[in-house]
Amino acid sequence: MKMICKTAKGLGRAAAWGLVISCLVLPGGLLGQEKKEPAPLTAAAPLRLTGFSQFLYTDWDKGVDGFSARRIRFSLSGELFKNVNYKIQVDGVKSPMILDAIVEFKLIPEVGLRVGQFKVPFSMENLTSSSDLDTINRSTPEERLAPGRENKMNGRDIGAALFGKWSVLEYALGVFNGSGIDTKDNNSEKDIGGRVVIRPVDFLAVGAAFYRGRTSAAAGAPAYDRDRTGLELTVLHGPFSLKSEYIYAKDEVNKLERSGWYVQGGWFLIAKKLQAVLKLDGYDADRSKSDNRTNLWTVGLNWFLTAKSKLQVNYELYKLEGGKTDNSAFLVQLQAGF
Repeated sequence: MKMICKTAKGLGRAAAWGLVISCLVLPGGLLGQEKKEPAPLTAAAPLRLTGFSQFLYTDWDKGVDGFSARRIRFSLSGELFKNVNYKIQVDGVKSPMILDAIVEFKLIPEVGLRVGQFKVPFSMENLTSSSDLDTINRSTPEERLAPGRENKMNGRDIGAALFGKWSVLEYALGVFNGSGIDTKDNNSEKDIGGRVVIRPVDFLAVGAAFYRGRTSAAAGAPAYDRDRTGLELTVLHGPFSLKSEYIYAKDEVNKLERSGWYVQGGWFLIAKKLQAVLKLDGYDADRSKSDNRTNLWTVGLNWFLTAKSKLQVNYELYKLEGGKTDNSAFLVQLQAGF
């Protein structure tokens, strides 16, 4: 992993051009093999429409209580041609906002090419859909440190990535603008990120990820390093689940080093119906200072009405380093999915 990280900066520009050329050449080669004009999409290939909505009530100990329509999302996916797939996802709450706009090419069984706007391949929790989270909220370090989350872009960016599976190994390696959803890059540098997950047995997954980027305060301003490294562990065995991650962040612009982690356990009290969850995360906003770490305890229950619809109840307890309680919240979220 260190070797990849060290060479990432030097290869960033070469990797960017390599993937851009792949996007232009490989798809054309694939489409060029079609001898006949493709039939209309609606007649030749079925469309798959999925979606979910989440309605949340939050009761704060210190803060403003209230209801909110948190997410209303629709996804349209299908096959354009043989070995060429697409996906479009829209969030109706935010103006609306296009979250995903993806075209995927299956080059060979072990290698695929993804082009467009999609989630940065970094962190298990970042890549997990909001509809599939075991807790209502993501962990604090995930929101503060993960690429595409720290800038409030729902974990997404614009770029191209190679991905695939080989034996027990899953991988993704991509080049991105580094600016987020529907946003042009503000410097000539391109960011590079990747993730590798090994599944030695069915119930165990161990992974690592890296992100090496350059960012500017404004267009034309000097670019500074923005580096991220992540580790992850997942155990899924019968009704039991254990998930944990660690993220380290280094930002050159303010010489700031930050880190965070979480550990989460889950247990189905009633198979596929009622799940209990306990989660603890820690976030250090400046590793050079003491007594500035925050912790968040989350206790929750998930009642599955269907496979994609559920009622979630969480209690969150925010603690400062040293054990003092900072705030607490009671949350109830209803999700309806199809």
